[in-house]
Amino acid sequence: MTFKNILVPYDGSVYALRAFNKAIELSKQHNSNLKVVACLDVANLGGWYIDKRINKDIMKKAKSLTEDLFSKLNNTAKKNSIGVDFKIIESNNTVNALVSFTKSRNIDLVIMGSSGRGGFDKVLLGSVSNGVMQKAKCPVLIVK
Repeated sequence: MTFKNILVPYDGSVYALRAFNKAIELSKQHNSNLKVVACLDVANLGGWYIDKRINKDIMKKAKSLTEDLFSKLNNTAKKNSIGVDFKIIESNNTVNALVSFTKSRNIDLVIMGSSGRGGFDKVLLGSVSNGVMQKAKCPVLIVK
């Protein structure tokens, strides 16, 4: 089986970095296109009582931090002679956004961390990785 298009959902966690490194390795082996996506959850920016201008400021800062992380990943990819497409998605549901992305971009393989920044309540498998694994139509490789 060959993987032409590989997706790595990235949230800045140690597990996501491990998944990215595994994706670099597999991209070299399969001569794949590598895509990295960060989903910024707009649903968790605050309640109805918070000034919407604050939400816009938070999102602007989150995008800036994400672009900084992407820059570091891009340096790693360049050292390995791998081209990467980076995308930031704003969504209300990270799982659905990632699954939709896999369909629209003909993703053959998703490589993602077993856990992210979601919190301690998902001890064995993160809620996003579990959701993508359940809903995606392509293979999903979970990296510890």
